[in-house]
Amino acid sequence: MKLSSLERVIELLGWLATASAGGLLLTQAVGWNGSMLLAALHALTPYLLAVTIPVAGVASWRKRHGLAITSSFVGLGTLLLAWPLVFASDLPAPDPNGTEISVAAVNLLFSNPVIPDAADDLLLRDADVILFSEYTVRHQSALRAHRVAGAYPYKVERNGLYASGIALWSKYPITVNQQPRTGRSTLDLLIDGPDEPIRIFGVHPPTPISTFDGWIADLKIFGELGSAATEPTLIVGDFNASYWHPAFRDLLRSGLSDAHTTHGQGFSASWPTDKFFPAFVRLDHALTKNGLVSTSVQDFTVAGSDHRGFVVSVVPAR
Repeated sequence: MKLSSLERVIELLGWLATASAGGLLLTQAVGWNGSMLLAALHALTPYLLAVTIPVAGVASWRKRHGLAITSSFVGLGTLLLAWPLVFASDLPAPDPNGTEISVAAVNLLFSNPVIPDAADDLLLRDADVILFSEYTVRHQSALRAHRVAGAYPYKVERNGLYASGIALWSKYPITVNQQPRTGRSTLDLLIDGPDEPIRIFGVHPPTPISTFDGWIADLKIFGELGSAATEPTLIVGDFNASYWHPAFRDLLRSGLSDAHTTHGQGFSASWPTDKFFPAFVRLDHALTKNGLVSTSVQDFTVAGSDHRGFVVSVVPAR
């Protein structure tokens, strides 16, 4: 069948879109982190289906079988990569006699102008522990002046310029406070929980756009910290990474379980929430290990921030 000039252009665009999507998927398959540009593109991986499905459908309709088959294979590969998000691995059953601890993770946004409103939200959540990232001196003053501060007698605060500050507030005593060997904001704390001590690593590595090598190094260290810990462990915070980043999947392979995936929310998104378009990628996670299991996780809006927060409930395994 002879093609018109317009049809040839459309077919060429279809091949270009399919080749680009296939190349990105190939980097996922081989686990290549690449560069800061590739890391940004990796976050868009699930949206390859928005390219490959229409291309495959139109190509099939127009009897361009080579393009239809190629695009279908790229779409199938994307679905296979996403398989663990749909069918999470079985986890140990929670101890029915164990006491749940709820942990809120909140990226405040260093330029947030409405911290008292964000504090009102946290007061309603009434979590046992709160991890703050992008925690500045101004945020500290506003939060400590709010009545939410009285509910958390134990505090570890490391103020920073712009996005580098981090803090953890707890209703339970903090018995160990160490500085891990990471290049940026990380807390290594032991919480004296109601049943047993819980190791909490509060994390906020740099973005791959700002410091690619530091981002890769920190994600690797988080896995090492989880492997070295002997207590029930929670690694929580803004990872600046999603499931679609090979470096984050390497972290999960160290034996950590992602709470959102466990509870059927693997495709949910937490960033950005301050744009005219919807949030499209999950950067904020709660990872459990060493006999600690999540029983629920719920996202919520943080006033003035560009991230959604969440509250995860954890309990020792049976």
